[in-house]
Amino acid sequence: KLSGEPLTAWIDGDRFLQCFLNLYLNALQAMPDGGLLSISSVMTEDASVQIDVRDTGAGIRAEDMPRIFDPFFTTKPRGAGLGLAIVYGIIEAHHGQITVDSIPAQGTVFTIRIPQHMI
Repeated sequence: KLSGEPLTAWIDGDRFLQCFLNLYLNALQAMPDGGLLSISSVMTEDASVQIDVRDTGAGIRAEDMPRIFDPFFTTKPRGAGLGLAIVYGIIEAHHGQITVDSIPAQGTVFTIRIPQHMI
């Protein structure tokens, strides 16, 4: 679900491709029996591009939330724990912010906000 108007921001396209790929893979892994992955975008009142990546997967446990962006933290048996740390670094390098809201057994939404113009 994309904004009806074109949204623009100064970004490194390759790094954002990596960012979204990590988020999509995490979402798909959180839904081993299927589910819904949705992406939406809007321009905010403060001239930031906001992108929500939402899934209907397993969610993130409350006790894990403070560490999800830490390098090498993982809850997966075969995970390296670098995916979300990389995502966080990419967003920070673009002067943006990322937040997460999750309900165990219901799903997770990652909200990314990137300023339209470089700061």
